[in-house]
Amino acid sequence: MSGRTDAAIRRLTNLAFAFLGADQRGRRFLTPDWIRTHVPGYGDRADAAFTKQLGRDITTLRRAGVPVEAVQAETGTLYRLQVDDYELPAVTFTPEEAAVLGLAGEMGQAGELAVFARSGWTKLAASGATRDLSEAPVFTSTTDLTRLSSSLLTDVMTTTRHKLRIVFDYLPTPTAQPQRRVMDPWGLVLLNDRVYLVGWDVDRAAPRCFRVLRIRGIRRSKDPATHTEPTAPLQEIVEQALRHGRRLVDAVVRVTQGRAGELVDAGETRGDGTVVLRDVDRDWLVRTAAGFAPDAVVVEPADVRGQVTALLEEAMKR
Repeated sequence: MSGRTDAAIRRLTNLAFAFLGADQRGRRFLTPDWIRTHVPGYGDRADAAFTKQLGRDITTLRRAGVPVEAVQAETGTLYRLQVDDYELPAVTFTPEEAAVLGLAGEMGQAGELAVFARSGWTKLAASGATRDLSEAPVFTSTTDLTRLSSSLLTDVMTTTRHKLRIVFDYLPTPTAQPQRRVMDPWGLVLLNDRVYLVGWDVDRAAPRCFRVLRIRGIRRSKDPATHTEPTAPLQEIVEQALRHGRRLVDAVVRVTQGRAGELVDAGETRGDGTVVLRDVDRDWLVRTAAGFAPDAVVVEPADVRGQVTALLEEAMKR
């Protein structure tokens, strides 16, 4: 892009913002003299050159969809923005669309998927855009989105969009052996910081959902998809599956004094520094204990302790 083109873009952008700002500040009309004095890109021009350039720029803005109105007054030509014709209508989203936007927003915060957000910003920055990083988040929560690989997401989204039957390996728990699953995919659901693939399980002949982080080796099946339309809203399918599949356990956790408050609040504290938890969700216990490690160590049951260890080892590899 040439320097002359850059200057023209900046001048037109400044002029458009000047019209928007004037309306917001209650100034209905802008005079050519005001524009020449206050809008960068015009002040260094001679009278005739300024008048000619302003006329061309007004025409360019109109062609771009900015409704600038010219009004003849005793003092000369006045310009204003027809705001009613320029403002966009209110935007509303369906629950599914809102979920997609929420998913996209989370993706840009951390993890491998943040590369997509950064690459998009790089393209904008190359055209001259700037941004203020003073409000950048200093804390990013760890969710499925921050751990989800871009290649896995691409595979899921591609097969879902094109309604292709897929085959993949699924790990029910971090330490379990992979299970081969065949599915006609319907879409992704973000629920409680977890991402689930929802679709028709061909072998079970019923809707099923699988946590995406536990899916490996997605590939297209040779057979065509036969159940391409959801039998119910996808989030309802996930919620129902989680209710039916919830596993409750009793556990003993050793907690460092003053730490792991979430675990302490959920159980009964003993004098030996352990906390007894009864009828708690197994997956919640595994994730929470891993999150507070090493200040929280599962004493029993042993299989839960093993899952916590496996989760921590997996995190160390990333």
